[in-house]
Amino acid sequence: MHGTLTVALLLLLIAAAVGFLAKRLRIHYNVALVLAGAALGTTQAIPRVGLQPEIVLQVFLPILLYEATLATDLRRLRENLSPVVVLAGPGVLTTLVVAGAILHAGLLGAALASTDTIAVIASFRKVRVSPRLAAIVENESLFNDGAAIVAFSTILAVIEKGRFDPGRSLVDLAWVTVVGLGCGLALGYAVAHLVRGTDDHLMEIMLTAIAAYGSALLAESLHASAVLAVVAAGLTLRGVGWESVTPTGKVAIRSVWEVAAFGVNSVLFLLIGLQEDFHSLMAYAGPVGWGLLALTVGRAAAVYPWLALLRLFGHRVPLRWQHLLVWGNLKGSLSMALVLAVPANLPGRDLLIGIVFGCALVTLTVQGLSLARVTRALGEGRRAEEAVRMEQEQGRLLAARAGQAEVDRLQRLGLLHVGLFQRLRAAYQGVIARSERTVRDLLVAHSAEEERQARNVRRRLLAVEKSAVQDAVTSGILSDEAAAELTVRIDRDMAELGADEEG
Repeated sequence: MHGTLTVALLLLLIAAAVGFLAKRLRIHYNVALVLAGAALGTTQAIPRVGLQPEIVLQVFLPILLYEATLATDLRRLRENLSPVVVLAGPGVLTTLVVAGAILHAGLLGAALASTDTIAVIASFRKVRVSPRLAAIVENESLFNDGAAIVAFSTILAVIEKGRFDPGRSLVDLAWVTVVGLGCGLALGYAVAHLVRGTDDHLMEIMLTAIAAYGSALLAESLHASAVLAVVAAGLTLRGVGWESVTPTGKVAIRSVWEVAAFGVNSVLFLLIGLQEDFHSLMAYAGPVGWGLLALTVGRAAAVYPWLALLRLFGHRVPLRWQHLLVWGNLKGSLSMALVLAVPANLPGRDLLIGIVFGCALVTLTVQGLSLARVTRALGEGRRAEEAVRMEQEQGRLLAARAGQAEVDRLQRLGLLHVGLFQRLRAAYQGVIARSERTVRDLLVAHSAEEERQARNVRRRLLAVEKSAVQDAVTSGILSDEAAAELTVRIDRDMAELGADEEG
């Protein structure tokens, strides 16, 4: 246990250091973690830490999936349900078949059919793409993971049995899917009912953990899909039980799961990099190249034809979005966990692992680092230009006011003579006036940006209010009862801000 805790702490310290460096270099955090892990693994600067598939699938994945369901905008999910279902259903099967045919390995095609969209979502948010595109990508990833795991498990079972029975395979597939969804729905409804009976936010947090891991364990005990169960449980609680959660509970639940997902995400991407050995990967350069070709062609076959067919029924997805869906086909922890779960006695297992690991490294670095540029090149970054210009003007305004305040202070101390003081203050005042005018014009031209800023400022002010109340309790100025009432009001306002953003 001591050794495990030491390794976990070491990984978190490395992840924190990489985070600081990535921010300075303006590299996406997840991509920087993979590169840092690969460098450490190649140089053997730290002992190699194995990526255990059981831990990824049974411990890490429920956290990431459940946090994603709690952040899901159900209205946008309903509005974009058709492309999400098509991409996560027939689309995954198409990728599996096409990639498997190119590589002559259906199991490998299934492993490469899952899309790790964590870095994709972060890149899309960085350039502020259309909310509809973001909704399609985010929600497809939820169901995509479940479909890919079900397909992988089915193919692996066929390989282990040594024979293919179409009827039995379809029955098993239906059982895994339907029972998995049923477990999630049942436990989600049960937890939603229990939430209505409590107003304790700590109990509400515990109930969400029970929903996440309870649904996964229940599904596994019935030999069904734990991933689909977790997704169904989260969406059910989000849909029928969220309104019953107290305002304080909503804020606390989001915070707890967000922190948990961030920590898991950091460790996972660092572990992905640590699995990579550049010297070993060079031996698999040819097969990895075929793997990259297969996953790209498979994804293109899943996106372009199916979404073109969907267009005939009135559900149009712009072509430039389809390009981004193909280019954003990144591979990560789930693909690697699946291929690591392959039995050790399976012929060609090392080759399968080498191909998947190589594809994960290339897609996360090459495509991950270029995704923001590709997004802007396709015209999806135009809103970002407005936001960047706004931030630049606000930065100038902030700097000018700080400089002017320092000039005033120096003058009061008698360190500036009147003539120099007036010139410096007038220069700063000119910058302030121009920046204020530019910011005002930008806000008038882009009302959505003004609304976003208003929400951000309001959220910051509410956080300051809550901190002041907590400090007053600590210092004995306010009683716990009085502070509790104020905290509930502040949390209610914060929850309403979150609801406005989802709407």
